[in-house]
Amino acid sequence: MLVFKPPEYLNLYKFHTLLCDLKWVSVSLNTLNDFVFIWNTTLSQMEKDPMLSLPFKTSSYHLDESHMQQLAQKWVTLQGKANSSAFIAWFWIEQWLAQKNLSIHNCLCVEVKQGQDTVGLALFGIKTQRVFWGLSVNQYFLHKSGNTKEDQTWIEHNTFLLHKDFEPQLSNEICQELAKIQHLDDIKIGLSSPHFINTLNLVGFNLRTELSSPGYLANLAGLTSLDGYLATLSKNTRSHIKRSMKLLNEKSPLRLVLATDATEKNTVLNNIADLHRIKWRSTVYGSGFDNPCFYDFHRGLIQDENSAQNCRLYTLYQDDIALGHLYLLTQGDRWSFYLSALNFNEDNRIKVGLVIHSLVIEQAIKQGVAVYDFLAGEAQYKNSLSNAPPYEQNIYCFYRNTPLLLFREQLRKCKRIIFGGLFSILRMKFND
Repeated sequence: MLVFKPPEYLNLYKFHTLLCDLKWVSVSLNTLNDFVFIWNTTLSQMEKDPMLSLPFKTSSYHLDESHMQQLAQKWVTLQGKANSSAFIAWFWIEQWLAQKNLSIHNCLCVEVKQGQDTVGLALFGIKTQRVFWGLSVNQYFLHKSGNTKEDQTWIEHNTFLLHKDFEPQLSNEICQELAKIQHLDDIKIGLSSPHFINTLNLVGFNLRTELSSPGYLANLAGLTSLDGYLATLSKNTRSHIKRSMKLLNEKSPLRLVLATDATEKNTVLNNIADLHRIKWRSTVYGSGFDNPCFYDFHRGLIQDENSAQNCRLYTLYQDDIALGHLYLLTQGDRWSFYLSALNFNEDNRIKVGLVIHSLVIEQAIKQGVAVYDFLAGEAQYKNSLSNAPPYEQNIYCFYRNTPLLLFREQLRKCKRIIFGGLFSILRMKFND
């Protein structure tokens, strides 16, 4: 006997509406009994959770200062019901918004509500980009500004903030709202996982991957000690760590110190900045600490009392000498390694970076942390300290299917072919 049952993802409000709109039904008695059973079961579910019977309502508006207090309340409440990373937690988003001049309507909020509850949120920085022949496109950046200096803070695990019980439906609601914005040409999202991008259904848009990077992590679930973690690594990595610890402790005992208040955190951040500049200032990447937007962002982040538990700054001491520092972001049972700064060690047998990560991971294990995330970026030490397969994070661009943007895409491909060919020729000549 064929019995119609609603799929799990169907909003029950819409299912009830469908049933009530039926004008006639020709069924056997058994079918009618099945129908009544489904109806009663659905009503029972509604009584347990009235939210199931309510439809989603999606809107978008430009943020200004008058929205900030309510947005903070909505974001923090929803954050507790979402599978969110540290990068889309309110402590990070608040600092990003603090850098923006919201009076010029450069940030769009897309909000999904169910009844009186907010169940989905996404913020987009807005930028107009000139392309060619005096033409321009309007670009929307998920939780970013589209400004190189402001975005040097480098957001990762970037997604919509969604109630965990309705993620597919809410993602679709936000995509539909974005697709309705006529003056929107590009939507840039990243660093984000392919899994999140695959959930997005942006009708009328094409997709391009602009940057790809591997990410690494250590799975700490079920581990009870540092030795247990070290046993999950390669023999060679274990040997480097144990030898480094032995050599360092022979000189004097190591101390791992966590900065516990705003003053201590600010001191450690300043020390990190000095070391970071020495290492990176003369490279093509430069040091973020030479960028006031980057430095001010992190000063605000570590000094905000609301994020006291989310920003952890560790220093590894030998006597009174700081061997290195680690800066981590935490959310739930996941610690994310954001950056480090190490003092130079003349003994190349000593791997200070491996030691300080191992000791911080030991603290994470003691606190029941499930994942220690090294985040994106190819690096040998990340690969060595990881005990799980690498994951992927990318920067994506959804561009509208219009003649102008399709032509721009063809020019982009031609440029890649031409310059790619030139670089190949030059490389061959240099190798001759």
